[in-house]
Amino acid sequence: MRITRTNIILAKNMTKTKKIRLDSLQLKQHPELIRLCSEDKLKQSAIPDLRFLSFEQLQCLLDTCPIPVITSSTPNEYYLLTSMPLLTLLLSHPENHKLTASIVIYNKPEPILTTLAFIRPALFYPEYKRLPETLHGRLNKAKSMGLTVPTKKQLSRLSHTSPSAIRRAKD
Repeated sequence: MRITRTNIILAKNMTKTKKIRLDSLQLKQHPELIRLCSEDKLKQSAIPDLRFLSFEQLQCLLDTCPIPVITSSTPNEYYLLTSMPLLTLLLSHPENHKLTASIVIYNKPEPILTTLAFIRPALFYPEYKRLPETLHGRLNKAKSMGLTVPTKKQLSRLSHTSPSAIRRAKD
């Protein structure tokens, strides 16, 4: 491959991925993220009990959610570029010392902050708008397939809803 100015610029802007034990990860929210989300009206709720989840389930959650960061001036410390309540939940689990997280280290915070604060929630809104109905349908299908799944009560605790909220949609 011939090295060109374009290749050098692309190489500088590329991200780096790193695996790190979750309990050794030192994170702070990026100051611009704090300002950007300062007027969010999200209700803080109690941390649900995750002890019924297996280590494999916990690790799967982490594996499917890489953590977007930029480096800090402090060694081994990173600035988080999005809100990730899942991290708080997983850190509260007694087996968090066994979990391995993937961090994606970016060079510039602004394009990542705006993508994760605006574009991702807008894209995912239709998927989560009808979550209780979706969970109801999936639970019924999983039972008919003979799969081992969480109970409606466990899912309601995780989602901070009542078990009766997880029901079929009214047509």
